[in-house]
Amino acid sequence: MATPEDVFEYITSNNIRWVDLQFFDVEGRMNRTTINARELTSASFTKGVYCGDLKEVFGWSDDGELVLMPDPDTFGRIAWEPSTMRIICNVVVSPRGERYLKDPRYVPERALVNSRAMGFTDATASQELDFYVLDNVNVDKMTPQRGPNCLIESREAPWSPSPLWNGPRGAYYSQPFDTLYSARTQVSEVIEDNFRYIITKHYHGRSTSGQQTLALAPLSLSDSADAIETTKFAVRNLAFIANSMATFMALPVLGERGSQLLSGLTLWKKDENVFYDSTDKYAQLSQSGRYFIGGLLDHAAALMIFTNPNTNSYKRFATDPRHIAWGTRNSSAIVRVENEIKNDRKGKKVVFNLADPSANPYIAAGVVVAAGLDGIKNKKDPGDPIDSNMDDMDEDELQKAGARSLPGNILEAIAALESDNKFLKGILSSDILESYLEDKIEEHKEQSARPTSYEFEKYFNM
Repeated sequence: MATPEDVFEYITSNNIRWVDLQFFDVEGRMNRTTINARELTSASFTKGVYCGDLKEVFGWSDDGELVLMPDPDTFGRIAWEPSTMRIICNVVVSPRGERYLKDPRYVPERALVNSRAMGFTDATASQELDFYVLDNVNVDKMTPQRGPNCLIESREAPWSPSPLWNGPRGAYYSQPFDTLYSARTQVSEVIEDNFRYIITKHYHGRSTSGQQTLALAPLSLSDSADAIETTKFAVRNLAFIANSMATFMALPVLGERGSQLLSGLTLWKKDENVFYDSTDKYAQLSQSGRYFIGGLLDHAAALMIFTNPNTNSYKRFATDPRHIAWGTRNSSAIVRVENEIKNDRKGKKVVFNLADPSANPYIAAGVVVAAGLDGIKNKKDPGDPIDSNMDDMDEDELQKAGARSLPGNILEAIAALESDNKFLKGILSSDILESYLEDKIEEHKEQSARPTSYEFEKYFNM
């Protein structure tokens, strides 16, 4: 754990002149203000830093003035900026110094408190996230009345004039067809060298048109969410510097499988992996692990408004479907138990295979773990695993196998949450939940009111 003294020593030894104070809104967007390094003092880490009226980000606060409290464990140099470092901040209420309930970074911390109350010492997550790096995207935002207008350029796309089309086996093509290998390596090294998050692997994504994948080593819940946000920050800026564009949309390119966010979850009692049981013949999975999966399956529909948070999220499932089921092999089951390596006492984890990278990682991490903990608390049986290929099953076969369907859009996901939210008590405050759902309903209304290119193609000559 880093201390304020470590931050000050880093500033001095690296000639840092500017400190970027970063914080996040309810949607998960990064916000920042930059101060002179001379203005960062010991008091900044105990009393916070006043940076102006934060109601522009969070709305009016009845609790009092909001300030930023730097977390010294998150400092790192911004490699593409001269003499600048960043620190992620908590949002606190001044002068009491209490955490602000609409700060999403508080959500996984509250989930961790609940897990410790149940006897677990830690909850960790390893993350694997997809994103697209595109050569250019042109969107007509000024005159939407003229009709839908979005042009995507990617050197790897089937419609590109370049002969370096990646082909159907996206993730396994070599250079030069994997045209962004060097860029992906540079991003990984920037993240490791400057922000100290370990990239365990990187590769071309499953989809053709410039999709990329980075995998992050296991971290505690809040730290893993910090790592995701830091990865997004580095990817977007390095792409911008290279005259490209990066997006973490779930489905930016029609017909491709889109981007996913895989979370490998583990509960711990000191050095003991709670999910591991060497005597279990199916997947060396403990009973607590099965109950945790039962909670994820039981609350899956309610989780979707947080893990799949926008109208675009649900379009991904048209080409890359998911079902409420679990097993060791199915990528279309929302939960998969890693079992490729036997007797992996430390590495046993439950992979949540539903979210996409447009989710707010702080809120998503907190609510997903809350659902699993509820499964353990109430001993929820996940049912039998499904290891036959669900992609080849029709609806009747899926139902007979025990797989259930997920909400198909934001309104269905909100309805699911309204009927199933008790497991989130103590995790999400009413303030953050109300603000979040208002935004989602408004997004649905706006998207529903706009004609799409498909509607022009289908109905123009009706």
